[in-house]
Parts: sequence; C-alpha cells; structure tokens
Amino acid sequence: MRIHKLRIQAFGPFAGVEEVDFDELSAGGLFLLDGPTGAGKSSILDAICYGIYGSLPGNRTGSRQIRSDHAAEGIEPQIICELTVGDRRFEVTRSPVWMRPSKRGKNGVTEQKASSTLRELVKGQWEALSTRNDEVGQILGGLLGLDRDQFTKVVMLPQGGFADFLRAKATAREDLLSNLFDTSDYGKIEDEFNLRLAEERKKAAEIEANLSAREDSIRQDATAYLSSHETVDPDEALEDVAPPADLAAEFADYETRIFAMYSFRQEETSTLRQRRDQSLKNQKSVEERRRVFARRAELSELEAEHAKNHAAALRAGTALDLNAKASGIRGYEAQVKETKSSLEATVKDWHESQLSVANSYDLQTQANSDDLEVLRARAVKLNTRLVVLKAALADETKQQKLQEELKETQLQVSKQQEIREDAEQTLQTLRSEREELSADPQKLDVVAAAELKQQATEELKAAQELVAQINQREKLQKSLTAADIAYAEQSLKLNAAESALISAQRLQLEQTALRLAAALEDGAPCLVCGSLEHPQPAQAEDTAELIDDEQIVALEKVVHSERELQGAKAKIRDVATTKFDTAAESAKDADLATGQSHVQAAQVKLDESTANQAEVTKLVQKLELLRTGIEKETAKVAQATLAHATSSKQVESLSGQIAELDVKLAQLREGSDLGLNKLVTNVRAEFTIFNRAYNALTDHLSAIADANKAEATWIKQRDEAGFETDQDYASALLNEQKREEYQQLQHQDTVRASAITTLKASADYLRAKDLTAQGIDAPTEEETLRVNEHVEATEQRYESARQDEVLAQTQLERLRTSVKALSEYRADSGPVIDAYRRLRDLADVIRGGGENKYKMTLSTYVLAARLEEVAQAATERLKIMSSERYSLHHDDSTRGNSKSGLGLRVRDSWTGKERDTQTLSGGETFMASLALALGLADVISHHSGAVDMQTLFVDEGFGSLDAETLEQVMEALESLRAGGRMIGLVSHVSEMKQRITNRVTVIKTQHGSTIDMTPEVMLTI
Repeated sequence: MRIHKLRIQAFGPFAGVEEVDFDELSAGGLFLLDGPTGAGKSSILDAICYGIYGSLPGNRTGSRQIRSDHAAEGIEPQIICELTVGDRRFEVTRSPVWMRPSKRGKNGVTEQKASSTLRELVKGQWEALSTRNDEVGQILGGLLGLDRDQFTKVVMLPQGGFADFLRAKATAREDLLSNLFDTSDYGKIEDEFNLRLAEERKKAAEIEANLSAREDSIRQDATAYLSSHETVDPDEALEDVAPPADLAAEFADYETRIFAMYSFRQEETSTLRQRRDQSLKNQKSVEERRRVFARRAELSELEAEHAKNHAAALRAGTALDLNAKASGIRGYEAQVKETKSSLEATVKDWHESQLSVANSYDLQTQANSDDLEVLRARAVKLNTRLVVLKAALADETKQQKLQEELKETQLQVSKQQEIREDAEQTLQTLRSEREELSADPQKLDVVAAAELKQQATEELKAAQELVAQINQREKLQKSLTAADIAYAEQSLKLNAAESALISAQRLQLEQTALRLAAALEDGAPCLVCGSLEHPQPAQAEDTAELIDDEQIVALEKVVHSERELQGAKAKIRDVATTKFDTAAESAKDADLATGQSHVQAAQVKLDESTANQAEVTKLVQKLELLRTGIEKETAKVAQATLAHATSSKQVESLSGQIAELDVKLAQLREGSDLGLNKLVTNVRAEFTIFNRAYNALTDHLSAIADANKAEATWIKQRDEAGFETDQDYASALLNEQKREEYQQLQHQDTVRASAITTLKASADYLRAKDLTAQGIDAPTEEETLRVNEHVEATEQRYESARQDEVLAQTQLERLRTSVKALSEYRADSGPVIDAYRRLRDLADVIRGGGENKYKMTLSTYVLAARLEEVAQAATERLKIMSSERYSLHHDDSTRGNSKSGLGLRVRDSWTGKERDTQTLSGGETFMASLALALGLADVISHHSGAVDMQTLFVDEGFGSLDAETLEQVMEALESLRAGGRMIGLVSHVSEMKQRITNRVTVIKTQHGSTIDMTPEVMLTI
C-alpha cells in the first residue's frame, strides 16, 4: 500500500484546507513530520486512518467531535485520501458527523450525517464503487488484509505503546496479542472440547447411573422375592453367614437360593398333580354312571310315545304323498288358464285392425297365415319408403339454408368490392403525403435537434453560474471591505486602549514617591531610608489624581476585551477573504454586464433550439402516423381483395349445391306436389295401420296355438299322476294348515324312531345294561356332591402350588436375564467411559491444566508462537540499533502455578546473560520497543496476508537517544526503505531536523494549525 495524496479540511486542529502530495516525496524515502507539541502531527495520521476505516485509531474511536473548532462556520469537515493497494488506485472521501448551521434547527444548527465515497481509477477515469460508510471501510480493509487496529500497529507505530508492551505482564501482553492476531479458531476449538467434554461427561454419568440403577433393581427384586417366599430353618438362621465377597458373588448367591426354591416347588407340584388326577378319575366314573342310566330312562320314554302316535303318522304320510303328486302338476293347470286368458285378449285387437284395413284401404283379411303374409309385405314396403323420405328431410332443410346463404354471400361480394375501392383511394393519398414530407431529411433529424438543445442548455447554465459567481464576488467584495474597515477600526480601539493602559502604568510608576509620602507618619520609620524624620516629603499638584491598582485592572480588562473583539474581527475578515478569493477565481475577472449578455444570448439560443426541437418532433410524429396509416390501408386493401375473391367462389359453390338438391328432391316426390314433411306424415299413418294389423293377427294366431298346446299337455300330465278326472285332482290338494299338521305328525314319528334306534345302539345304553347286570345302580346326589367337592379341593391345592412354581421359575429367569443384560451393558458402555476419560485428560491439557506444565491454553500457545516470531523479527532490527549487543528472546519458562509462555527477555552479548526487559535504560527501552513494533508489523502482515506496506509512520520518542544511538537507529530505519518504502518519522528533536532534509512542519497558531513544506522537498508518508 502506498499513499499518494492527502487533503484535510476543518479536521482536528486544521481550520482550513491543507494538502500533502506524497508522490513528490518518494525519492527521499525518509521524511520528518515535526512541529511543536499539540500542533497536530498525530492528527495527520488520524486523518489517514479515518479516511480508510471511517474511525479514529486507539481510544478515540467513538469521538464525535472531529470537526475543527477553529474552522469557519458552515465549512464541512472533509478528508480526501488517494492511495494504491496492489495494482489498484483508489480515492476515498469522508465527512464525519458535524453540526451545520440551519435556520430551522434547534439552537440554529442541525446534525449533518456522515458521508463517504470510494472511487477507483479505471482506464484513466474515476468510477464510483460505494457511498456507504461501512462498506467503504470493508472494501479497503479487505484489500489491505488488516483491520483498523492491525493497520495502526503495522503502518502507524504508536508513541510509547510498545514500551508498555515490552514491560507488560503476561496477562496484559496476551490481551494485546489477542487483538492483533486472530485466535478465534483456536478459541472455538477450546469451546468445542468443552462442549464435547460436557456431552461425554453427561453420557458417562448416565451410564454410571444406569449401572447403579440396574444393580439396585436386581438386588431389590431378588431380596423382595426371597424375603416373602424363602423359608429359613431356625437352626440355620442362628449360624453366622459371611456376606458375599463382591457383586458377582452376591448375584450368584441370589441365583442359588432362588433355584433351590424352584426345585422344591417342582416336587410339590408333581405330588399335588397326581392327587388331582386321581380325584378327577373318580369324578369321571360317577359322572359316567349318572349319564348311562339317564340314557336308559330316556329310551323307555321314547318307546312308549312312539307306540302311541305311529298309526296317525302313517295316515298323514299317505295324504301328503297324494298332495305332492297333485302339487307337481298344478303348473300345467295354471298354464291352461293363462293361455285361454291371453287368447281372449288378442281377439279384440285383431277384430279392430281387421275392420280398419277393410274400411280405409278396401282390403278383406281373415285369421290365417296367407293374409298375415299380405299384411307383412305391405308394412315392409311402407316402412322402406318412410325411411327414405325422412332421410331426405335434411336435404330439403339444407336446400333452404343454402338459398338464404347464397343471398347473403352475394350482398357481401358487393360490399367488399366497395371497401376495396375506398381503401385503394385512401392508400394513394397517404403515399403522396409521405413523399412530400420526406423530401427534406434535415427537417427530421431528431438527434441533431436534441444535441443543439442540450448544448444551449449547458451554455445557459454556465452563463447563469458565471452571473451568480459575479454577484457573489460583488457581494463578498462589500463584505470583505466592511470586514477590513471593522478590523481597522477595532485595531485603532485596541491601540487606544493599550496606549491608555501604558500611560496609566507609567503615571502610576511616577507617582510611587507620592504614595510613599502619603504613607509617612511622624516618628515612624521611612519605608525607603528608615529615617524617623521626614523633612521634605514629595508634594503632588493640587489638580493631580493618583492612579491606583483598581484603575490599572479596569484598563487591563478593557484591553483584553478589545483584543478579543479584534480576534473576532480578524476571523471574520479571514473568512470573508477566503470566500472572496474563491468567488473571484470562479468569476474569472468578468463583469456583470458581460455575464448578463452571455445569459441573454444563451437564453435566446435555448429558446430557438427548443422551438426547433418541437417542430422536428412534430414532423417526425406526423411521418410516423403516415407510415402507420399506409401500413393499415395496405393491409385493408389486401384483406378486402382476399375477402371478395373468397365470397365469389362461395357463390359459385352454393349455386351448384342447390341445383344438385333440386334434382334429388324431385325424384323422391315421385310427381307429387306435396312437400316432404306432408309425404312423411301420410306414409307414416298408412304404415301404422298395416303394421298394427300385422302385429294383432300375429299375436292372435300365436295365442290360439298356445291354448291348444297347453290343454293337451294338462290332460297328459293329470293322467300320468294317477288322477282320472279333474275332481280327483282337486280332492288330493291340501290346504296350508292341513299340510303343515300332517308334516308335523310324520316328522315327529320319524325323529322318535331314529332316536330309539340310536339310543339302543349307543355305548351308554350298552354300558347301563352291563352295570345293571353287575348289580350297580345310578349314583345318588350325595355321592355326586362328595366327589365334586373333593375334586375342587385338590384342584385348588394343585393350582396354588403350580403358581408358586411358575413364580419361582420366572424369578430365576428374570434374575439370570437381568444379570446377563447388566454384564452386556457394562461391556458396551466401557468404550464410552474410556473415551470420556481420554477426552477429559486432553481437555485439561488444552485448558492449561492436567499434564500441561506451562499452564497455557491452546489460544495462549498459539499467541506464544506468534510472540516468538515477533521476538525473532524484532531482534534483526535491535541488533543493528545496538551494534549487535542486544537481542530479544521469547521466554516460556514455568512460573509456579501461573500461566507461562508469553515472557520476553533481553540478552546482552557483552555479558552473555539474559535479563528482564524492565532493566533496560530509557534509550535502550526505546530501541527495543521500536524494534519490537517493526517486528510485530512484519509478523502481522505475514499472517494476515496483508499487502506490502510501502508507507510507514514511526511515532516514537527519539529525544531519549544519545547521538551514537540515534545514528544506529537511523541506520535501522534506512534499511526499511528497501523496495521503495517511504518512512515518516514523527518528532520535534532538533538533531532529526539536521539529519532529514525532507520535512513537513505543522505550525500551531491561535487560529488553528497549518502545514508548511520546505521548498526543496515534499512530505513523505
């Protein structure tokens, strides 16, 4: 980075505009920025920092009072800095927040917001990049690779700052290094380790808690079961039982005791099962006796009832058989009745149709197949002609529509012919107007007319600005004259007040003897000679007035007041002079009459060019309207021509279609004058009569045949069923109630017979016979009750024992499963516990604990490495300054429980020993801190990826150096000029002025500071 130019206005101590061209100083390399203390040397560095980053360096970052208090009212504070970063040249302009005068603002002022502009020189032209305050700093800072704090440490080496860093303790040194070197990534690593450690600690704690909970669960479950189910022998309870040696032995003891209880419950359950089975067997035997004897009694009852009702059941069966036969042929009887009824229904329709045919068409027909064929043939013929005529109805309708369409199309042909002729005439007229208007192209040059108007507008604006500057110059001339007169008058008043004060002071001095004489008293010693006698005391004239101290003080106040007024008048005069010079330069020595004549001429030219532009625009618009009209009429002619041709062809087509339909329809009418609709109606009526007669005769002949066939079938089926007459058939049919009664008698008889047969063949009946033969009877109720009670008692004892067995088995399996799951969980969670312990040890080291003997965190370790690089880089400069005597070294020796790694020590090659940096003398401290600052700048630039810094400032206390040491320091600074660097030294030491001829001197006055550059050189930044 190289700074080329700097312009300061109303900034800090600088009231007016101060400019520095640094490119003219590049040949010298070193330059001196000198001036008295408080003049504003550091303010030049502040202006550069503010221009690039938009804020002041160091602890003045938030200061809002940047505008100079010496600046004239209304002048905007501004900084313009031109610099090169890499191969790109930029110009940055910044104006901080300031209170500008305002008639509407509170107290006559209002806050003007900060503004910024960044431009880049591209192909000889300045192009704007940004006008946002924050974005300008971000762009430049990003290109430089440094933030503001790093920039001030690398480019502007601050006065006294590195001496404090040299003597600082480790904590303060770490804070400074943290601001210069970004260790946030390493801090994130520390935070990540802490986060992971917390997560792993949580996991480990959960695992430990789960292990403990599972162990307690197993123990509580086992002891609870044993305490409620285990029976302890009193003799064994008195014996001393040693507690289990470990958790595994404890769980094994639980398993042994529960297994013993399970084995005991198994034996008890087996015994009770045998007792229960025997009681069930006895119960089964009693139940069998009760059942077989009940079956034998049931058989006896069935046999008696069957003998009583069997004869009636046989008679019912015979009646049901006859009814079944009669019911089987009932459908044939119904068919006879149905066909006779259908025949009667067809007689009426046939007689009516027969009469209609005879009356309407004089055709006599009879109910036979020959006449049926006659009717069918006549109906088919009529139906065919009806279909043809109905199909032709559409053609007749089409013919009518075509005739109407033909008339409309003929009218369109006539209209389209007229439209085409009108459009052709209009088109010819428009083309003639266009040719006449296009004859002079200059009248249609819109661009030339606009350029003439723009030129006239700019000339008028320039002339008006000139007149405004001339008026401003005349106005400021009067203000300047009035300010000069006021300043001169105030100077006279000040001279008069000073003369009066001097005269009063002189007169008071002359009246000293009179005041002493007035104080003499007889017998009192004289204040001058000590004599007790006063023969000739000084005598004042009668009209003389003694001057006292109060009068002198009053005159001094008057002088002070007049002097302040003179300063205010001078400030007003200076402001008026500056404004007048600016206006005079802009007015260019022109008078008001000349300026006004320029305005009038420019106004006339503008009016003429405006009128010309309006006329040209009007002609162009008219030409465009003609062009549009020609295109429209051309399209209209083409469209009308096409429509006319299309309509003509359509007339020919319609005429041909109508002729064809006329021939076709004439053939269909067969010489009749009736229309097709009337013909269709007549044919449909005739077809209806013959078709109805044909259908009626068909139905009548079919009904006769069906009735004859049904009668023959009925007689045949009645005879085959065994009924000689219709009366026999009717007598065999049973009503619903009687049939159901007979069916019930027959069904009950069949069921009883079947049940008797089944019971006699059953094992229960045969068993009952055997038991009776053995003399065994059915069991009594008392015997049955006693056996059931015994079964219930044995069943209850068995179920209770079986439940105890299952409970013991379940408890044993649960214990084994839980112990196995606990073992597996402990094995699975082992790596998690080990990982947590390893992470804990590593996190302790990163945090500076555990085995970390230096007590350094990871971030501190990185800063220690940077400090070691800084010490190495600083040593290269310090050796040159100290004639190879001193060198700086990084010290990471342990310090008890304190954090190590950020120590600095200086090695003295004369003694070969290292010592604390606080033991350096003032001059040695300056050399070491300057070397440290330069080394730190190199390291920051290297690690931040910053561009090469071609401009550096050194703001250090050179006054603490002797001549020999100053010579060595200057040699070290000369080495920094390699590669075209410019080094600015901020100092007011006289020896520096003798060594460095390139100087920029900041002059301090009561009206603000100014910058003066020697004629032979320019300031180098």
